Amino acid sequence: MMRAEKKSSAGNSDIEIEASNSSVQHLPPDSSQRYEGIAFSTSGNIIAAASSITNSVFLYRRKPDGRFEDTPYCTINGPGSKLIYPHDVAFAPAGQTEMLAVAQRGGSIAFFEKNPATDDYRTNPVFEIAGAQTRLNFSDAVAFVPPDNHYLAVGNLMAQSISFYRRNSASSMGFGLKPVFELKHESLANPDGLAFSQCGKWLAVANHGNDAVSIFQRRHGIFSMGRIEYGPQPVTFIKDPGMRYPHSVAFTPKTNHLVVTNAGANHFSVYPPKKRLFKMHWSPTPVLQKIVGPDSVFKEVNAHNAMEGGAKGVAIHQNNLAICSPQLGIKIYSLREHPSDC
Repeated sequence: MMRAEKKSSAGNSDIEIEASNSSVQHLPPDSSQRYEGIAFSTSGNIIAAASSITNSVFLYRRKPDGRFEDTPYCTINGPGSKLIYPHDVAFAPAGQTEMLAVAQRGGSIAFFEKNPATDDYRTNPVFEIAGAQTRLNFSDAVAFVPPDNHYLAVGNLMAQSISFYRRNSASSMGFGLKPVFELKHESLANPDGLAFSQCGKWLAVANHGNDAVSIFQRRHGIFSMGRIEYGPQPVTFIKDPGMRYPHSVAFTPKTNHLVVTNAGANHFSVYPPKKRLFKMHWSPTPVLQKIVGPDSVFKEVNAHNAMEGGAKGVAIHQNNLAICSPQLGIKIYSLREHPSDC
């Protein structure tokens, strides 16, 4: 097994990412697609990718050999889908089936239902979070809050905030239209991506506007009065010189390493968690850094737009790490990590 091409001096890593060409599955892009966000289904057997320019979500299915099919088996698009510039996606169980939430830059979240008898997703949304009362503004990021998925978090690029919506019930695909909590902090600058640790204790936000990542802790007990709250201050603010327009973030499931993609750089980076005086924080220096594509391809795009050319979405399920970009399509890596406490 090969580690990522570049390793920092932050110390020995307890995470490995397979880097050989034979170990990385590549689903090449179609010239008409522009992948921005990506997510694994609850089982990990489906990958959804949001294509902003075609107003579509493409779904790929895992084969019996563990790899994914090269072409989408299902596509959500067309007038009935009501999708307009979809930018991010997230899955969650819903009773006997599963739902897919799609964040749209215009300021709405559409929910699609999986057909219980097949792997297909219905192309008409079963519910939408939309309208003035939602306070959504350039909703670029979406994620369900673990471990129970009772809340949905949405990143507002222009409003510099994260909005939380309460789910009607564990089996419902409906949500309250008014946010029950809004996270605002001076470190948030054009939040383009967000992710929760598997236990739901930690929230990471990729700040496209200040080349940084903010990590917040969930408040519990008397401090939150039973409500969902994160913050008010970040436990870690990562301002790494290697960050160039960070786009998306993801926590690894066992060790809580934080993976950050950069829309304006040809690599993604991995930041390890550290305990200091019994408090958790994340290292400001990456322990691993992985080049994602040919440098010539990156430079050709980046020369015309400093905010483009690099990886966009990132998602992790167990030992699979997937990234996507308009130029690369989807790349799926294998990762290995040693268990640690959440």
